Amino acid sequence: MNTVILIYFGILLAAVAMYYLFPKKMRWIVLLVFSCLFSVLISTYMFVFFLATAVSVYCVTNFFFRPLAEGADERAVAKRNRRNRIAIAMTVIFNLAILGVLKYYNFFGGMFNSLISLSGSGFRLPALQLALPLGISFYTLTAVGYMVDVSRGKYPPEKNFGKLTLFLCFFPQILEGPICRYDQTAAQLAEGHEADYQGMLFGLQRIVWGLFKKMVVADRLYLLVHTVAESPSQYSGIAALLFMISYTVQLYADFSGFIDIALGSAELFGIRLPENFRQPFFAKSAQEFWQRWHITLGAWLKEYVFYTVALSPRVTKPAGKLRKKFRNHFTKMLPTIVALFAVWLCNGLWHGPEWKYIVYGLYYFVIIAAGMLCEPLFKKLYAKMGITNAAKNLPLRVLRHIRTLVIILVGETIFGANDLSGAFTILSSVFRPYHGSVFSLGLDAQEWVIALVGMAAMLGVGIVKERGIEVRASVAKTVLPVRWSVYLAMTVFIALFGAYGDLYAVVPFIYGNF
Repeated sequence: MNTVILIYFGILLAAVAMYYLFPKKMRWIVLLVFSCLFSVLISTYMFVFFLATAVSVYCVTNFFFRPLAEGADERAVAKRNRRNRIAIAMTVIFNLAILGVLKYYNFFGGMFNSLISLSGSGFRLPALQLALPLGISFYTLTAVGYMVDVSRGKYPPEKNFGKLTLFLCFFPQILEGPICRYDQTAAQLAEGHEADYQGMLFGLQRIVWGLFKKMVVADRLYLLVHTVAESPSQYSGIAALLFMISYTVQLYADFSGFIDIALGSAELFGIRLPENFRQPFFAKSAQEFWQRWHITLGAWLKEYVFYTVALSPRVTKPAGKLRKKFRNHFTKMLPTIVALFAVWLCNGLWHGPEWKYIVYGLYYFVIIAAGMLCEPLFKKLYAKMGITNAAKNLPLRVLRHIRTLVIILVGETIFGANDLSGAFTILSSVFRPYHGSVFSLGLDAQEWVIALVGMAAMLGVGIVKERGIEVRASVAKTVLPVRWSVYLAMTVFIALFGAYGDLYAVVPFIYGNF
């Protein structure tokens, strides 16, 4: 198990113990202290960048951004609104600039150097060795969303700097999310909660399930993924297909596994964080998939990018003129398409400073935009085929599901390969024969059995949840011997078959790098 996770669970155990020892009104301070300690231990001196974010957000929302007094005249209103917009915009730019420099400087600097070299100039931007503070991509989006919501009057600014800081860096969510809005979690973090047996039990259940996904499935499949990704030209056919499937499952098990750990950890304090996954592989379209995968990022991009672009006069006015002139489905959908492009470009860039992530985002943009633009054609086709209700037509539902899985596998291959060249090599070699053994891809027969058992367990739980059955509640309602037998069996299985120790290439949580 890697150092970050050991530190995380050490902080978690200490925080839970101290939380319930302190008076209720002081328990938020315990969470703040341990959240800052976790960030400092992991980020060391880079924690100063988080402090810069917290201080700037607090100052702009409490000192520079001012709510309007009742009865103010129109000129005062206009002046105050203009000043507020400028103050918020400058602080948003400041925080995005910190993220941009630390995360994207070398990427865009390299692009600039390539372009300037075409002119024959000897000028070059120097490459910098830059580290990233823990969770910078997550707390930056959280901070930006908070500032925008305050500026829109959704809720008043937080007056307590400590409580605002806790909202931004609560340690279970800072590593990989979920990305929370202020009105979702701030009150829960501040109020303090009493110890609750059921809540503690559910929290431990979810933590164990997250560890199962991570240690039994994700880290084991990493062996195959790493083997193929390092030399993609040597593998084809079934080996390439297994990479596509294995990385997709690994990414889901890894990411959703830590989200389970984060949500379970929060439940130990009586805090409910928003869900980030909802059985994504049961989706019947790429659009639905992204409504089920990384839900909080999708909600953030929808609220603060999609609507901002779609409702901007710079988009609506030209689109309105085109719609009056041509009056077709394309011109009607134009603001939506432009906004979707911005969303998926931001989605790709958010994941990292590499071309593969940008292509990954644009890939989904093309797929989703094409589906929306072709919707009238599909309706006409269904009518000619005599299909009156596509959602209830079983053959069509199966075809849609298969199509969506193929789209997902291609997208995650772009995402998971070492670079774009490797991704295209893998995708282009799927239909060529492979003359090697599947047991030479990093996993022997025993490892395959364990991985398949783990994936079968994940699939079974997903099927049950998709039918609307709450698994944790169902297990908790069983008789005590059965209930604790399930808990013990899961714990023993992780202890025996988890991918840890010298025989395994244990990796940190994938999304912890974003």
